Amino acid sequence: MARGSRYNIVKDKIHVGMKSFGWKCKELYPSHNLWERNAKTPGYIIRECFPVNSVPNKNANYEVILK
Repeated sequence: MARGSRYNIVKDKIHVGMKSFGWKCKELYPSHNLWERNAKTPGYIIRECFPVNSVPNKNANYEVILK
């Protein structure tokens, strides 16, 4: 993948419950997968979709800043 990419392409089959760098796969769709992780701020959950056959990597970890 390109430098700074937020996900890695894998040959393994993705399944619900799979974990990667603090992210957990929640749903499988035909063209993407829904991943979820707890934010550092208590009570907040980050949800994001990544392409099929890919898992989030260390670059996908970011934080939401509340003002």
